[in-house]
Amino acid sequence: MPRRTVADPVARQFGAAVREARKQRGKTLEQVSHRIARMDAKYLGEIERGWHAPSIPTAKRIADALEVTLAELTDGL
Repeated sequence: MPRRTVADPVARQFGAAVREARKQRGKTLEQVSHRIARMDAKYLGEIERGWHAPSIPTAKRIADALEVTLAELTDGL
């Protein structure tokens, strides 16, 4: 699959919510990604920037790693 040339608007909003939740908790990309099976910091950073739209199970694992609900991350999308 070719790489996106423009970040998807919904993925960008979700990523911004992930970044905000992570920063509010004072965690680095590395710290959060280590709490998620098969996730590295680079991929999590790309999710935060909207370059990847995670599946629902992956979004749930991100929410769990941040100790927030999935609803909090998707509120307003």
